[in-house]
Amino acid sequence: MGILIKAPTRRTDPGLSLAMPAASGDLRVSLHIREVVRITGLRREQLYMWQRRYGFPNPARDGFGDRVYPPDQVARLKVIKQLLSEGWRAGAVVPLAESALQSMLGIAVEDPLPLPSEIEAAVKLLAEHRVGELQNHLSKLLVGQGLRRFLEQTLIPLNEAVHEHVVRGDMQNFQELRFADIAQRLLRDVTRLVRPTRNASQILLATPPNDPNQLGLAILELLLFTEGINCLTLGSGVPAQEVAGAAHAYKVCLAILLFDRGISGKIAGQEIRSLRTALPEDMPLVVSGRAVNLLAKPIPNVRTAADFSSVMATMRELNVVPAIPVEVQQRA
Repeated sequence: MGILIKAPTRRTDPGLSLAMPAASGDLRVSLHIREVVRITGLRREQLYMWQRRYGFPNPARDGFGDRVYPPDQVARLKVIKQLLSEGWRAGAVVPLAESALQSMLGIAVEDPLPLPSEIEAAVKLLAEHRVGELQNHLSKLLVGQGLRRFLEQTLIPLNEAVHEHVVRGDMQNFQELRFADIAQRLLRDVTRLVRPTRNASQILLATPPNDPNQLGLAILELLLFTEGINCLTLGSGVPAQEVAGAAHAYKVCLAILLFDRGISGKIAGQEIRSLRTALPEDMPLVVSGRAVNLLAKPIPNVRTAADFSSVMATMRELNVVPAIPVEVQQRA
C-alpha cells in the first residue's frame, strides 16, 4: 500500500514559492501568461517573439516554470496593443519605454501603400490555408515575371507582408513557417540552374541570433548567384563567433549580416559590434536589411546597405565584384 501525498494546486497554494524575481514589482501580484493574453488581447506567440527579438516583455518564472508578468509590464503591453491597432509596426513600438509609448497614442499613422494584386492574392491564399493554390500562384508568377523580378518585386515584399500579419496577430506563426517552406522549396529548384563557377568571389552570409529570417537569407543568396557570386551561407540565427570562425576557415573575401526582421536598433548595434570585433580587421563587413535604418550612428569599419542594389554597389566599391557588370564587359 502506497502513501498518499497531497500535491499543491497550481498557483492556488499559498505556500507555493516563486523563483527568478522580476526586474520590478512583487511576484505575488504578477499575472500568469494566460491572464496577460486574456487582458491584453495579444497572443502567446507575439509575447514570445517580442521577448526574443526586443528583450521585452521580460517575465519571471513561477515555481512550475511558467511565465508571470509584473503589473508594469502588463500596463505597457496594453499600450502597445493599442498602438498596433492604430497602425504602428511592432518594431517601432515594442522596444520603447512606456512614457514614449503614451506620447504616441492618437498620433495618425500614414496608411501603408497598397500591395500589388498578386501579393495580396498570395496573402489571402495563405490566410485561408489554401496551400496548393498558393504554390501554383507563386510558380506562375516566377515563370511570368522571370527570376530577378520575381525575387525583388514579389517574393521580398510578400515575405515582409506575411511577417507583418503574424506580428500584428492576423496570422499564426505556423502560417509564416508554411509559407517560408513553400517559397524555399521553389527557390531550391531554381538555385540548381544559376549557381556560379567555383572560381567566383566567395562571400559569407548569415543572420544574427535575433533574426530567424531563413527565407530572406535564401532570397539574398539567390540574387547574389544571379550576379555570379558564390555564397557560403551559414543560415539564420548564427552567433558572431561562429560567423567569424567560418569567415577565417573558408577565407571568404567579405561577410554580409542580414537584419531583415523587426529588431531594435540597440540590439542590432550590439550584434554588429560583436561580429566586427570577432572578424579579421581587414575583412569587410556589410550589414543589410531594414534594421540598418534603426542604427543611431555609424559603426566603424562596417558598411550598411538597406537593399540588394545597395549591397551590389557596396561590393563593387570594395572591389569584391567588377565595377562593371560581367555581361556589359563581355559585350565590350
